[in-house]
Amino acid sequence: MNAADPRLDLLKQLADPLRLRIIDRLGHLGPASVSELASELDVPMPQLSNHLRRLREADLVTVERKGRHAVYDLANPGVETLLPLLDRLTGRTAEPRVLGERADFAYARSCYRHLAGALGSDVYKSLLERQALSVDHDGTIELGPQAEPVFAKLGVATDRPAGTRKRFAFECLDSTELRPHLAGLMGDRVATAMVDRGWIEPPDSERVIQLTPAGKRALKRTLGLDLKR
Repeated sequence: MNAADPRLDLLKQLADPLRLRIIDRLGHLGPASVSELASELDVPMPQLSNHLRRLREADLVTVERKGRHAVYDLANPGVETLLPLLDRLTGRTAEPRVLGERADFAYARSCYRHLAGALGSDVYKSLLERQALSVDHDGTIELGPQAEPVFAKLGVATDRPAGTRKRFAFECLDSTELRPHLAGLMGDRVATAMVDRGWIEPPDSERVIQLTPAGKRALKRTLGLDLKR
């Protein structure tokens, strides 16, 4: 392998924590303006602009002017599939985190707009086992043969809205469980439906989600989850 191998520069760009967070955020929630990214990532605008420039030069993101705003997006679908694949690779070699007093955070929390923690991973595992979803080797997800009846019990639609820039479904490696939970539009829908039905309480300022007694009974009935908490 010679020094001109283009993969080296790609990996170099992703090795920076902030640039990786930018790619992760755009992959989960779709296009965003510079001000939105600065606010959500809690990064000063000059620092953010420098890293966005590096990502543009590496052809990892694109920018489009919309009025006075510069809106950034991932450059191509290949970038979208990269992070779930990296999650799968790193998840095989890492050990789950021990959070001690942050046990509630580890059990159930929000990740972007979907459900994470042990509860989120258990829900995703059950959806796979019930063939509501099927997953490819790269972490991308499609609807399974039992998608309609299973998701109907959860009050979750399975249509793909026309014109949306948000990815339909993919695996997201859980940072405490180090096993995947469901992300993308379907992950958002599952979390929203559970809040609307009173199965979970919306996340607090620390992103912690509480499972309600009604939710515990409902998840046992609909997904066969025998939750101990």
